[in-house]
Amino acid sequence: MAKLSDGDVYFRMATSGVLGGEKLAIRVMDQTRGLLELPQIGFAPEQVKMLTNIVQQPQGMILVCGPTGSGKTTTLYGMLQTVDFQQRNVITVEDPIEHIMPNISQIEVNSRANVTFATALRSILRQDPDVICVGEIRDGETAQMAIQASQTGHLVLATLHANSNMSALVRLIDLGVKPLLISSAVSVIISQRLVRCLCRYCKGPAELTQSQLDYCEKNSVDRKQILTAQGCGNCGGTGYYGRTAILDVLTMNDHLRTLLCNQQLAPGDLKEQGDKQFVSSLRREGMKKVLEGMTTLNEIKRLTMNMG
Repeated sequence: MAKLSDGDVYFRMATSGVLGGEKLAIRVMDQTRGLLELPQIGFAPEQVKMLTNIVQQPQGMILVCGPTGSGKTTTLYGMLQTVDFQQRNVITVEDPIEHIMPNISQIEVNSRANVTFATALRSILRQDPDVICVGEIRDGETAQMAIQASQTGHLVLATLHANSNMSALVRLIDLGVKPLLISSAVSVIISQRLVRCLCRYCKGPAELTQSQLDYCEKNSVDRKQILTAQGCGNCGGTGYYGRTAILDVLTMNDHLRTLLCNQQLAPGDLKEQGDKQFVSSLRREGMKKVLEGMTTLNEIKRLTMNMG
């Protein structure tokens, strides 16, 4: 931990012996930067309004999905900031606690003391919580307890390692949760990825290929809206500064609930179709960021080229 004049900075380190030496990975948890609100993360105004309304509901489950380092925990904190802490009892279980939030109860996982996500959830339910935030659903027991809590008068926010919204449903089924319970418990699934933002000091018009020019003409897009990274002293010559999230938000509707209840969705087909839809949604949302001058076509291509 480093103590600065305006707050503390925590470092989470992991080491591993490798051929020729030692490998060290460091994750920086900067308490001085504060928490991001949903619009700052990358949510569109209509998405912010929808999520804010759902967070006010007395029960249900909101899942945030994506690979490691895609900003899932930041999104959880963003949603928690919309909760009225004076009126609702909020308890989190995290591994580790990345940001200290006043007015809520935060529990850190400690396997040596037998404080796991599952055991912490079990004790939390005796504390009369209104909102439960689960840092990560890793196993069947945690998944079952989180689903059960979301159906018994609690709002549950949780992250899950899954590639897409539909893959998250498959993952829950793989963890032993019955599709009928998933259909009644899950309210919203959010899949997200991070892209680099253009440096505002040096971004400039992009040189487009003929196919890109054809796309602009076909979709009535002003080519001047598409910018590229150039590099300057403010961004270390990279052309990028900061990151923003690209999000695919799925609200559980009656049609999807009916398919889950009737078990008409085969997990393999569900994952394949969901991944294709996710890539399409990701590219569409990414293009919105490009046309807003926030990122580049190369960033969106880099993010989606290995997804299908």
